[in-house]
Amino acid sequence: MASSALTSTSAPPRPWRTVALLAAGLALEVAVLDRCFGEQVLRIPEAFGDSRWLRKDILVAVLAAGGLLFAHARSHADAYRLARLPLARLAVHAAAFAALVAFLLAMNGGVPQARFGIDAARWIGGGLVAAWLATLPGLLPAGIRARRTALAAAGAAAAVLAAIRLGTTVAETFWYVTGDSTVWFVEQLITPFAGAPIVRPDALTIGTENFNVFVGAGCSGYQGITLIILLFSGYLWWFRRLHRFPHSFLLFPLGIGLIFLSNIVRIAALILVGIWISPTIAVDGFHSQAGWVAFLVVGLGIIAAASRMPFFTLPVEDEHATGGVPGSTAATAAAVRAASATAPTYGPTVAACLFPFLAMLASTILTELFAEKGTLSKGYPLRVIAIAAVLWNLRHEFRWREATLSPVAVALGGLTCVMWMLLAPSDPETAASLDPAQLGLGWGSAWLLMRFIGYMILAPIAEELAFRGFLARRLISEDAEQVPIGSFTWLSFVGSSLAFGLFHGAQLWFPATLAGVAFAAALYHRRKLVDAIVAHATTNALLGFYAVFTGAWDLG
Repeated sequence: MASSALTSTSAPPRPWRTVALLAAGLALEVAVLDRCFGEQVLRIPEAFGDSRWLRKDILVAVLAAGGLLFAHARSHADAYRLARLPLARLAVHAAAFAALVAFLLAMNGGVPQARFGIDAARWIGGGLVAAWLATLPGLLPAGIRARRTALAAAGAAAAVLAAIRLGTTVAETFWYVTGDSTVWFVEQLITPFAGAPIVRPDALTIGTENFNVFVGAGCSGYQGITLIILLFSGYLWWFRRLHRFPHSFLLFPLGIGLIFLSNIVRIAALILVGIWISPTIAVDGFHSQAGWVAFLVVGLGIIAAASRMPFFTLPVEDEHATGGVPGSTAATAAAVRAASATAPTYGPTVAACLFPFLAMLASTILTELFAEKGTLSKGYPLRVIAIAAVLWNLRHEFRWREATLSPVAVALGGLTCVMWMLLAPSDPETAASLDPAQLGLGWGSAWLLMRFIGYMILAPIAEELAFRGFLARRLISEDAEQVPIGSFTWLSFVGSSLAFGLFHGAQLWFPATLAGVAFAAALYHRRKLVDAIVAHATTNALLGFYAVFTGAWDLG
C-alpha cells in the first residue's frame, strides 16, 4: 500500500473559513493600497529620512512575515481551524483602513499638503499606516498569543528590510572597490571591435562618440552574485545527500568569480550592440536579458559540471540493486515498487514537468535579447516552436487520450478571466505598442496565429506542468514523483499559487496569485492535472479574444 502521507485521500482539504476570509480581506486591502495609492504610500517614509522604500522591498518583507505566520498557523492548527470572526476587532481594523484610505484620497487632491505642509502630511500618513498595521494582531484567532506572534512577524519583516538595505550598502561598497577595474577590462575587450576610438568622458562612462554608457553600481554584478549564492544554496540543500562537504562549498567562490567575469563580458557586449546594431535594443532588451543569460549559463553550467565530478559528489549506488532508486536500499526500493502497484496515478516525471517550462524561459530570454522594451516580440514564434518541440519529444509521458473535459475547470477559467480584467493594470499606450496590426496584414495574421497557439495551448501546459505538476508535489515530499497528482497540503497549495504569482512579476503578482489559486482548485476538484491546464487555457483564450475585439493587448 502507498504511504498514507502521500495518498490523495489521507489528508482531505479542511478549509479554515475564518482564516481564509480574513486573509482574502487583508490581501484585498494590500492590493487597493498598492494599485490605487502606491506612490503616496511609498513616499511616506521620506518624512522620516532620505530613503524611500521600493515595492519589491516591501513585497519581500511581507512575504517573510507571511511565511512566519503560515508556519505559526501550521503549528497551532486547531486554534486557527476552529476560529471565529473577531467582529469587534475586525471593526476597529476596518475603521483604521478606512481612515487611511480617506487620507490618501485627500492627498491625491492635495488637501493635507496645502493645509499642513508636505512633511506634516507625510507624518500624518505614516501615523495612519502605523495605526492600520497595529490593528493586524487583533485579527488573529482567540487563544493565540497575538502580541508575541505579531512581534515575531514584524521582526521578520524588519529583518528582511534591514538585510535589503545592508545588501544595497554592500553592493555600493563592492562597486566602489571594483568599478575602476571593471571598466578597464571592458575597455580592453571592446577596443579591437568598436570600429572607432574609445572615449572615457569620466571614470565610469565608456564607449565611442556615437554611443557610450554610464556603468553604475547596478551594473557591478552584485545582483548576479546574489542570485548565484541563492541558487547554489538551494541546490546544495536540495541535493545535500549527494554532495561532498566541505568540497562543494568551493562552488560559491567559483560561481562568484565566473559571474563577475561574465558581467564584464555583458557590459562589453552591450556597448558593441549599441555601436553595431541599435542603441535602443542595447539599452532596452540586451541590457536586462543578457544578465539572465549569463546567470543561467554560469549557474546551470557549474551545477551540471559539478554533478559529474567525484570531487564534489558522492558515488551513486548501483541502480540495478536498488530497483532504479538512487541512494536507497534494496528494501526501500522494493517498498516503492510495491506501493506503485496499488497507488493512484503519480503523474509525469520531474523531467517532463520541468523541461517544457525551462524551454519557455530560455526561448523567452533569447528572443527578448535583441528586442526593444515594450514592443511586439517578433521572435515569439520561436518560443512556440521551442516549447512544442520539447512537448513532442516528451509526448509519451502524458496521457492526453484519457483526458475528459471538466465544466468546473472551464467555469473556474472564466471566473479567473473576469478577475484578471478587473485587477490587472492596463495602459492604452502599451497595448497599442503590442498590437500585431503594426506588422501588416500577412505577417500580423501569422504572428497572431502563433501567439494564440502559444498563449492558449502551450504556455498553459508548460506552466501548469511546472507549478501544479512539479512544485505542488515537491512541496509535499522531496521525491515529487512518488506524490500522486492532486495531493493536498496547505503548504503545496499556498506555495505553488504564490510562486505562480511571483513568476508573473511585480505588477501582476496579486492577480496571478489568485489565478494560481483558481487553477489549483481546478486540479483538486478531480485530482487531474489536465483540469488545471483546461482552466488556465480557458482564461488565456478568453483574454486573447478580448484583446482581439478591444485592442487590450497588454492584458495577456
